[in-house]
Amino acid sequence: MDRDIPLPAPVRFDITAFREPETPEGREWWLSMGNGGYLSGTLLHSLSRSYHGLGILATAPPVGRTLHWVKWDGWIEDGESRIPLTSNHWGDLSWDPRGFLYLVSFFLEGRMPVWQYRWKNRLLTVRVWYDSALRGTVLSFLHDSPDSLELALNFYVNYRDHHGIIQGDPPEASCRVEEETGYLSIGGISSAVRVPKGSLSVNRSVVRNFFYSRERERGLADRENHLLAFSARISLHSGQEAGVLWTETSSGRDMPSLKRNWTSLSRQAFLEREETLLKTARGRHPCLESLPDWVHALILAADSFIVDRPSPAGAESSKTVIAGYPWFGDWGRDTMIALPGLLLGTGRWNDARSILLFFAGKLKDGILPNYFPEDGSDPLYNTADASLWFVRACHLYGRSTRDYAALRLLYPSLLSVMEAYRSGTLFGIRVDPSDGLVQTGSSDLPLTWMDARIDGRAVTRRHGKPVELSALWFGALASMTWIAGRLREDSTVFQMEQEKTRSGFRKFVREDGHGLHDVLEGDPAEINAIRPNQILALSCAEGLLDAREEISVLETVTNHLLTPFGLRSLSRTDSRYQGTYAGPPSARDNAYHQGTVWAWLLGHFAMASFRHSGNIDATLSLFDGLKSHLGEAGLGSISEVFDGDPPHLPRGCPLQAWSVGCTLESILHILEGPLSGTRS
Repeated sequence: MDRDIPLPAPVRFDITAFREPETPEGREWWLSMGNGGYLSGTLLHSLSRSYHGLGILATAPPVGRTLHWVKWDGWIEDGESRIPLTSNHWGDLSWDPRGFLYLVSFFLEGRMPVWQYRWKNRLLTVRVWYDSALRGTVLSFLHDSPDSLELALNFYVNYRDHHGIIQGDPPEASCRVEEETGYLSIGGISSAVRVPKGSLSVNRSVVRNFFYSRERERGLADRENHLLAFSARISLHSGQEAGVLWTETSSGRDMPSLKRNWTSLSRQAFLEREETLLKTARGRHPCLESLPDWVHALILAADSFIVDRPSPAGAESSKTVIAGYPWFGDWGRDTMIALPGLLLGTGRWNDARSILLFFAGKLKDGILPNYFPEDGSDPLYNTADASLWFVRACHLYGRSTRDYAALRLLYPSLLSVMEAYRSGTLFGIRVDPSDGLVQTGSSDLPLTWMDARIDGRAVTRRHGKPVELSALWFGALASMTWIAGRLREDSTVFQMEQEKTRSGFRKFVREDGHGLHDVLEGDPAEINAIRPNQILALSCAEGLLDAREEISVLETVTNHLLTPFGLRSLSRTDSRYQGTYAGPPSARDNAYHQGTVWAWLLGHFAMASFRHSGNIDATLSLFDGLKSHLGEAGLGSISEVFDGDPPHLPRGCPLQAWSVGCTLESILHILEGPLSGTRS
């Protein structure tokens, strides 16, 4: 298929990658359904996480995510041999079947995962994607040998929250299966499987002891049973593509009609949308045309996090951002940090507008929601920085789009944020009138992005005056000055307060020349901690420090925190430093902000570094590690965190919105000039 814009192909593995199963099992592909649901799996089609499945449905979009279609198993039957296509890892650590022995390549076509198998002189290509029009997962098979072949397939299902492994057998008793229509109803979710060029039969047997190696690494339950609901057979002729469609439906007969070549049409539609995403981004940012494949892959990766949010009848449709797969829903702080790169950097201005207006309507006492619980309960507001990131995102939106009508709609909400910080609001958040610095109450509740807790207590006790809050406040005042000017509003008060904060911020400058204090007037253990928060005083608050002080920050961060994949959350010289993010939840929570590397901060370091060096090539080379990383965890995307110690293994969510967003934002900042800050 010829394309105006070739789809990026930064991820490809050949036959040598599949000799031993453990390494390729650790590489995962993920696809978004566009409403909070997703598909995921490994290179081997095995299940290494409890979150892997071909149909994790958002039953209350964008949350309520429920595992439904788990996986498929398949064999080629050519009259002489029975060749496995898939692999399973079992509780006794054995592998059976061992389809990886016949796997000769895997690659991403855009974001679509593609497997190729060879036996004798024959080649079979397998693809998986999600068709939003059909509301279903498509599994396709295409082979080029002169002879026909038979495929034998098994389909496994379950019904549970995507966070919780079922102890025991899946709810077979509540499972209704109809062979004639391929209809399945289990636990209140209804779906149907279609095999237009094959036959389908009911199975209804429980298969036990699937092994989740990644859950064992995380100190969690690592085995589960699934229901084998259907089996199928497909006769495949040379050059013919056959597909299986598993779609949401209300009844066994409520199925979309399928054209004869529906599989190829569906695949073409998926890939054309990928091409449209690239065209949109390049139309807004022509500099992207000359960038390498891995950057274009991030443009596509950004789309995975941007999902629909249902709107009341008659209301304008809106979008939201999933903070990370598979553990996060939509978080206010993460959304605002990621939005410049995810949406403005990819040219999706209308979606950015809808997100900003939605969150503006959710402000409470000037505080943006921290996150929306997956159980559908009221949003939680335990954050001191999300509102300041919101002001920055509105400013960036205005600079990018010149959509002053939207800024006019947002302006009352922005004023409410500024007034709340001045007067004092939830959790003791306020601007100290004596020095213009932002402070929080002396609570164990973590209110900054360093928000890990154990037994309800903050691991990093950053109450008092955290450095990044005052830096973001300074940046917010600059943003409001710019916005007010464009709306012909009086900006005098913002400029006056900016000068007070600039003067008060001198307290953060360390006399020993090691950058900035991390926290003032809080836990004594934190005041001299070398953490990455100080870099935001350069990337988000231009003009807050003088050149000598900025260089001191850059040198300190470079010497103590910089890695090829991001910034450490604590210097290795600190006695509290933990270089590995692994083990059971308590161990991981304790290490989360005590040395673990965060990818999103690398973009902010790059923006700060570039302002001083002016060297485009040298600054872009900071991302060489992330470029290579696209092929090692969540394929084509960027993980949440990495170990602080070399070799910096990827950890946490394999796909994280702000990791992708901040990388894209910083690359465009370097190539096109700053989109934010205090410049007009």
